[in-house]
Amino acid sequence: MIERAGGPDFGDRPSGPTCKEEGTMKTTSLRIPGQGRIYKRGAVWYLDYWVDGCRRQERGSGSKEEALRILAARRSDAERGEVGFEKKKVVHFSDFADEYLKIKADKRSIRSIRGYIKHLKAFFGELPLSKITPELVDQYKQERLKDKVGGKRKATRTVKGQSINRELSALKNIFSVALKQRRFRGENPVKAVSFFPEQARDYVLSMEEVGRLLEAVGEPLRKIILIALNTGLRKGEILSLRWAQVNLEEKVLMFARTKSAKFLRVPMNPIVEGVLTGIERQGDYVFPGRWGKRHLVDCKKDFEAAREKAKLPELHFHDLRHCAATYWDQSGASGRTIQELLGHQDPRTTARYINTDEQRRQAVEAVAVRFTGTNVGQGQSQEGATVAVSRN
Repeated sequence: MIERAGGPDFGDRPSGPTCKEEGTMKTTSLRIPGQGRIYKRGAVWYLDYWVDGCRRQERGSGSKEEALRILAARRSDAERGEVGFEKKKVVHFSDFADEYLKIKADKRSIRSIRGYIKHLKAFFGELPLSKITPELVDQYKQERLKDKVGGKRKATRTVKGQSINRELSALKNIFSVALKQRRFRGENPVKAVSFFPEQARDYVLSMEEVGRLLEAVGEPLRKIILIALNTGLRKGEILSLRWAQVNLEEKVLMFARTKSAKFLRVPMNPIVEGVLTGIERQGDYVFPGRWGKRHLVDCKKDFEAAREKAKLPELHFHDLRHCAATYWDQSGASGRTIQELLGHQDPRTTARYINTDEQRRQAVEAVAVRFTGTNVGQGQSQEGATVAVSRN
């Protein structure tokens, strides 16, 4: 039995009496300075001692001398960092972070996770997990806000709160895994830390802007962008697309493993079909990497150059996925259909991808139509009609 309480690293209870042998009827107790005590119940001697503020009581032996020997052994165990046969290991953040990366090695977002861990290790380093407090996590937040993005030469802005939130989420999950593996005890320190407020991106390109972007890019980025705008696929899913996933007969793209771990069939419209049929096959991948090895890893630099040329400096590649969802919605597709096309499990996630400005405008204009031909609407400007309606 273990009772939580304050106490010395090892020994008897702080407020206990001076060491002496006590006897009440058939119960005998012997207290040893700095070790604890042994007491006899019936024919058995029991141990009673404290370790790191925790009280421990256990069966000793039928012999008083043997019980005293065991109590002394427990003290030696505690001094070596052991209690009984359980060795107490200090788990350092950097070591467990490396283990965490191995656990997450199969995640599609592993490259991003490695980036988060890099920043976390630079701050928490060799600190034991038990020493990382909410106050220290909050300090990490504030320090990261001062860091520059883009390296020493190209650093033009500080890290955004949204990026720090992703790192805090990774840190929170690290402690959750440590708790599950019993490598850490206590409350997850990140739970007590507030994240930076975030505003969902709502960037949808007009057809004129799409035209400017496509004119500003070269190949194969132009084809990649066209596929993204017409399928809503993520950048990683497009770049790693294999010809084995392309079914031109059924006009579908097949994904056995997506971010939500679901099998996904994405229909091809004539634009996507035309793009894919126009690509010469050079290996297993639709967009092979250099020298035909594996697939194209990234197109960030080319995309950033194209968006600057097209005068769309705030555009992110992932915004193209939002564009596709909004275009489908404006074309009359149901929320359920859009959810399935994007491969989302939660419809609330899909809702964040759809820009409803056009629908709101249509709803407001539909009300104005109801006043057409009425006394309220005749002979008045639209502004006057609005005022008249508001007064009625």
